[in-house]
Amino acid sequence: MNTEIVIFLLLFLLSSYLIWVNLKYSLMVLLVLSVLLHKELFSIYRWDVLPVRVFMIAFSSVIAIKFVYWFFRGGSVSKLFKFIKDPYVLLLILLWLFRGISIVFTKNVNSSIFLFGFFTTMVILGLVLYKNYVYSPDEIIKFIRYYIYIVFGLSLIAFVQLIVYAKYKFIFGAFWNIPGHISRVGSLFWDVNHFGGLLAGLLPVLGTFILIQRDVRGRLFYFFLAVPMGIVLALTNSRTSWISAFVSFTFFITILLVRKIGYKAILYIVLVLFLISAPLLWEYSDKSSSFRAGVKQYFHYRIDSFNSHFMLIKGSWQIFEKYPYLGGGYGSFFEHFSKTKVAAEFFGRDPAALNVRVPAHTIWGEVLAETGAVGLVTFSLFILAGFVPLLYIALNEKDKNGFLVASGMASAIIGWLTAGIFYSYNSEFFWLIFFFYFIYGLGYLGRDKWARAYSHFFTSEKLGVILLVLLASTLVLINLGKNHLLPWDEAIYANISRNMVNSGEYLVQNWIPGRVWYEKPPMYMWFMALSMKLFGVSSFSARFPSAVFGIGTIILVYFFGKKLFNRTAGFIGAFSLLTTFNFLYYSRTSMLDVTTSFFIVAATFSYWLTKENKKMYWWLISGLLTGLAVMVKGVVGLIPFGVVSFYEFYLYITKQQKLTSQNIAGYLMMLTASVAVFLPWHLEMYRRFGFDFINKYIGYHVVDRAVSSIEDKGRPFLWYVIVMKVSMRIWFIALIPALLWSFHSLFKKNTRHAFLVIWTCFIFLLFSAATSKLKWYIIPIYPAAALIVGSFIEKLIGVVLSRKSSLKTPVVRGLLVGALMVGGLFYLFSDRELVYETDLTGPQALLLEKKDREFGAKTLVYADRIDLPLLYYYTKGPFEIVDFSPLRQKLELVPPGQEAVFITKISRFETLSEKIPNLVLVSRQKEWVLGIKSETYKNDDKETK
Repeated sequence: MNTEIVIFLLLFLLSSYLIWVNLKYSLMVLLVLSVLLHKELFSIYRWDVLPVRVFMIAFSSVIAIKFVYWFFRGGSVSKLFKFIKDPYVLLLILLWLFRGISIVFTKNVNSSIFLFGFFTTMVILGLVLYKNYVYSPDEIIKFIRYYIYIVFGLSLIAFVQLIVYAKYKFIFGAFWNIPGHISRVGSLFWDVNHFGGLLAGLLPVLGTFILIQRDVRGRLFYFFLAVPMGIVLALTNSRTSWISAFVSFTFFITILLVRKIGYKAILYIVLVLFLISAPLLWEYSDKSSSFRAGVKQYFHYRIDSFNSHFMLIKGSWQIFEKYPYLGGGYGSFFEHFSKTKVAAEFFGRDPAALNVRVPAHTIWGEVLAETGAVGLVTFSLFILAGFVPLLYIALNEKDKNGFLVASGMASAIIGWLTAGIFYSYNSEFFWLIFFFYFIYGLGYLGRDKWARAYSHFFTSEKLGVILLVLLASTLVLINLGKNHLLPWDEAIYANISRNMVNSGEYLVQNWIPGRVWYEKPPMYMWFMALSMKLFGVSSFSARFPSAVFGIGTIILVYFFGKKLFNRTAGFIGAFSLLTTFNFLYYSRTSMLDVTTSFFIVAATFSYWLTKENKKMYWWLISGLLTGLAVMVKGVVGLIPFGVVSFYEFYLYITKQQKLTSQNIAGYLMMLTASVAVFLPWHLEMYRRFGFDFINKYIGYHVVDRAVSSIEDKGRPFLWYVIVMKVSMRIWFIALIPALLWSFHSLFKKNTRHAFLVIWTCFIFLLFSAATSKLKWYIIPIYPAAALIVGSFIEKLIGVVLSRKSSLKTPVVRGLLVGALMVGGLFYLFSDRELVYETDLTGPQALLLEKKDREFGAKTLVYADRIDLPLLYYYTKGPFEIVDFSPLRQKLELVPPGQEAVFITKISRFETLSEKIPNLVLVSRQKEWVLGIKSETYKNDDKETK
């Protein structure tokens, strides 16, 4: 019999015996075996069969036998069901179940079964640890201390690796000697990054052990453990581990500051990080700086580039797009990744990866690609189930030892999950530490306080706002500057702002040289000019102001909904607005409507506060905000006056308010403040340009648009119903009964619903009455509609939960809202191309910029049906817009010895080349090409050949 098979069987039998007779000692053996991961040193029979894997097979087998023995010797289904009903247990089992089901889609059955078998052993381990130690947090601390001692020993071995290599040039274990760089140490691990991850996962807790010791001797003991481990962490030269350690440290400090001064500490931390990172990023941006060169050398950019990790993340997303529900099969990442669009570039960088099964190198990408949305949600809920109690203890526990240890554990988890964006720690040590930390938090609180911990966060206004800000920032800002500007509006506004920055003239607007632009007031262009001064001239800087005001509108709607109804209604309303397709799309464009909506919402909110607290200064603030809305988009900004006027009239005719001098004074104050804001610029423009300004600014762009169908924008009266239906999608279904309910409440003199109905109907009728219509004109209606939807769904949730008192808890309510969020986000994902569209003008823009670089800005270019705003924005030189036939004539008339540069589509270029000699394709971007008619020009660009 093969010797290694004998070793396997002996190890299996010995492990089984130890597990059967003494669980605690067997777990201590498991901790030792979990770090013996170097395959050349420890593998048995097969490359991937390690002692820890043999032990876990034995562990699972023994537990299975014990379970069967218990069940047939007095165990009951009711007891088992009670155990499974525990949220933590249920989520872990569901995670296991969904990963198993996903294998249906696998492209490598053997790999998926082996990986699922590994995860099954981890699930069994987690359930056993939970069952035996959830009420013994002190025992968990003993296991963690023991694990720290083991890892300290590994760190000493890492130092031995360095010494042995320096003296004898002998390598054992994980030791990466890279010429010209510091050697990377991995001790007895196979993967240096895994070893660094283990160190980063334990050091935060080891740090808290130093802090909680009462005597100097104890502190010194743990300090002398931490120092070598910290040094070895640096010597692993693992970028992901450094990310984990940095995030853990920052999160730990943040927790301590939040306990001390409240949640404003988060703002201070962000400010400090910005002040530290800004000069470093500035210096790093200089490609010739020694700092940049030093960073690259230290992190081995040429050998192990971050770009590869980003490609793996991109590939994970592409797999998810193909298998969005249950993923491409647990353990089948490599096979699916090999067929993604990004795979060719990845394997081109690393051809050796074709001979090995490249893992996802990302916790989140792996979950997303292999188990889809279902797996991601379940994994996230499982993480939250264990993390929330730790965070609750960290923020609220009075005992110093308790909150410090919990803070260290929570910080380590956050560090791991952040580093997990770029790396995956799918090994025994990862799950062991997760289980230890989670079970400690659950055990420390005790079952009777779990619900309190979850309720604390579900009902926390601050965390609700933080979640909204993070979600809104992600959806609005992601790839904000990726696409080039769109004609007409985006490119026009951006060109006006760029001209302001270049000329210093901020009152008179122009995008065509020498021609005054009268269409809109300059407020948004001022914001954009400021953005360009901060970030430079780019698509991102042009869109950034709209993005900021879009995010701001989301937060305003939350607080408005909270004031009108409650936090839940405000949150749902804000979320429904965020996932309203048109609102999200135009928050990401350099256009005026979302910014105008922000000031309209702010003005109406300020007015509502006058009704709440009777403070006259809110009238003033409402007027100032209305004036700013006018300065963004002219007469549309006056919407708050219409809403206020009709609402005041409603209160009067329903005898809920009398016409008093205070109300009249407040209204006049609002009007005066508004006029004081927008009148000066209008007067100055009239002073400079007289009736030419009045005729074009008001006559054409206000009156004519309202009463006639100009520029082919005429639509039926109820056209905006279709626009809202397409834009709001699932929220429009809720809006119909919500409006009926709000109308019913209006007639019952419910002022809150009356205000929202008047707000919504006024905007709808105002824009529907105008003959000229565009889908973005109606954007100011969406905040009001979102508040109606939010209040209705919140009421519906309350009705459902009231039917059973046991369900009427903040946790259940929070889970329902969470389910609503997941559904909304997944629906947005399913139609994401309606918001996150492709770069429609990228080819034309890139070729115009290429023309300036290749032939100089002074060279004339013939532009084949390219929109005028793009030409003014993307080229600094002369141009002439032509159609196909005129372009052909222009090229045919070019005299011998002269050249003509042009941009057209590839099909037209090929047709022209058949009839006109000396046409050279200079550059190609998708279906568009930059060409030149020349007798001497030679193109050396291989991509065009």
